[in-house]
Amino acid sequence: MTIMASESEISPADTGRAPGKEQQAAGVGILLQIMMLVLSFVLGHVLRRKKIYIIPEASASLLIGLIVGILANISDTETNIRAWFNFHEEFFFLFLLPPIILYPY
Repeated sequence: MTIMASESEISPADTGRAPGKEQQAAGVGILLQIMMLVLSFVLGHVLRRKKIYIIPEASASLLIGLIVGILANISDTETNIRAWFNFHEEFFFLFLLPPIILYPY
């Protein structure tokens, strides 16, 4: 028994945007996240190398995320980019919070 899908089930949802724009916004969002990650690694390295102890590495990374988040919310050019910067509570509590709490000082 074969099940044939109708054409309406295969086609993307009609959101008023072309599928290429959505993929482009997803690519820009992923690129921004990777750039923030690299920038936080570089900033952490510079802080350790220059022995700057005024601001911890985690706080510097939070400031980077805060600045990029504010810029993403202010810009209305691509509303899809904001969807890639959403906060997932389960991911934070399961994977990000334990290393922060258990970090040996």
